[in-house]
Amino acid sequence: MKTNLIIILIGLVSAFIGIIPLLNKKADKYSLFAAFLLFFMMPYIIMHFSLPWTQWWWKGMVISGALTLPLVITSWRGSSRCAFPLLLASVVVGAFISFLVHYLL
Repeated sequence: MKTNLIIILIGLVSAFIGIIPLLNKKADKYSLFAAFLLFFMMPYIIMHFSLPWTQWWWKGMVISGALTLPLVITSWRGSSRCAFPLLLASVVVGAFISFLVHYLL
């Protein structure tokens, strides 16, 4: 139970951190909501996904970058000004999640 609560808290913090660049670029509400949900679910996926060829600090960046690619492609089609900040935010948030999961759980 404690682990699930920590994952939810990490998800909330990472979701708010992840949408900050989109807020600065004035993205539409659907892109913000999709990015928020993606970053909210990302700690659970990173924690339960196994990549034996990666280090613990690199795993979050790889998984979050791969999971964000479809959202980046769709945002690139709509408004290209949000695509690069979203990809950069996903890599940063992935590293953030990896460190928190490694040291807290």
